[in-house]
Amino acid sequence: MRTSFKAALLAATLLMPLAACKQETADAVPPAPHILTADAVGHYCGMNLTEHPGPKGQVLLKEGQRTVWLSSVRDTFAFTMLPEEPKDYRAIYVTDVGKAADPEHPDLTTWVEARKAWYVVGSRLTGGMGEAEPFPFAEEAAAHVFAGKNGGTVKRFAEVSEREILTPQSASDDGHGVPLHQAEPPAGHDHGSPNQHGGPDHGSQGHHAVAERKAP
Repeated sequence: MRTSFKAALLAATLLMPLAACKQETADAVPPAPHILTADAVGHYCGMNLTEHPGPKGQVLLKEGQRTVWLSSVRDTFAFTMLPEEPKDYRAIYVTDVGKAADPEHPDLTTWVEARKAWYVVGSRLTGGMGEAEPFPFAEEAAAHVFAGKNGGTVKRFAEVSEREILTPQSASDDGHGVPLHQAEPPAGHDHGSPNQHGGPDHGSQGHHAVAERKAP
């Protein structure tokens, strides 16, 4: 009886490191991105993501297995930078613009883990809300091609600064920014005004809205 108990205890002791190793391996593999549905609502704007053009973001949190949807890549960066937002990330995904013929209408089923992507920051194109937008790419070469056509600097996730995200230069600040809906759209497209859906104004008076959330 005592021998059986010792054997069971020894087996349990040997299996504990194996179980811990499997758990660490599972934690190291990020979950797959979620499918963007018509009822997905932006964390900051409170509007359906499908109402905005351009690339999007999603943050998968550990607590409650919750998914936070972001209407733009800029908002996705802001979520990771603002101290009041949760930091228990399972994964962070942004739309891969690399294979999109039109950055205003990228394939919203093509995602790249945000911390592994390449970004074109400071290009002449703005995002779906008329703001400065870091355009994400899964491939470095594609990012450099985009920057060659539209200007901007290619950076990694960790190289994008809070200043570039929380207090960006908007199109109205220097007159050089080109909203996505004005950036040589395909023939026959009529996208209307930048705020045609009645969402918050992120123009000259509202482009610091996300930055203000940083204040206590």
